[in-house]
Amino acid sequence: MKKIATIFCMLLCALSVMAAPLTAQKKQDVIGRINKAASGLKSMSCSFTQTKYLSLLSDRMVSKGKMNYKQPNKLRWEYTIPYQYLFIFNGTKVYVGNKSRKDVIDTNTNKVFKEVARIMMSTVTGTALSNSSDFSIDVADGNTLWQITLVPKRKEMKKMFSKIVLLFNKSNLMIAEINIYENNNDRTNIKLKNIKTNGVVNETLFAIPK
Repeated sequence: MKKIATIFCMLLCALSVMAAPLTAQKKQDVIGRINKAASGLKSMSCSFTQTKYLSLLSDRMVSKGKMNYKQPNKLRWEYTIPYQYLFIFNGTKVYVGNKSRKDVIDTNTNKVFKEVARIMMSTVTGTALSNSSDFSIDVADGNTLWQITLVPKRKEMKKMFSKIVLLFNKSNLMIAEINIYENNNDRTNIKLKNIKTNGVVNETLFAIPK
């Protein structure tokens, strides 16, 4: 479980913003609009900057990379700076590796990894807001951004993180940042940039390396 939590937390994040609470009706309206936008997302490509904040250290760990998603269940998350590290989920298998080590996990026999991959994709695309069985959901108004807080309900999820905070641009309802708060008070912030949606994504990006 530690290994799984570490991999998952490497791929997600945390940001504090001033946000005003909304009425229950307004919250449902915002969630509905984001869900509608997410349902039309066929593919997505972007670059990202990830900053890891460690509670016991003053240093920050900054890394950069690229992400590609293709509906319904393919995700490629690639770190390029300062190290090379690759995560691929192609619907049935998860690949995690670098130059020195490669692991391939069959999600049909490893339900935990399948769940981790599912949460990652639903977080990136915004579809996590439509699954109330996974999270308690709160919405706040952050000026130019909608701030969505997801608190896990399931025991397995609670072991990996205490909450996820997502920031969506009001203008296009696309996710701008994904934030993870861990139980040990570490936190990670990922900013998505150069986002392109519903373009052509090469199928070979999701092939499991041999």
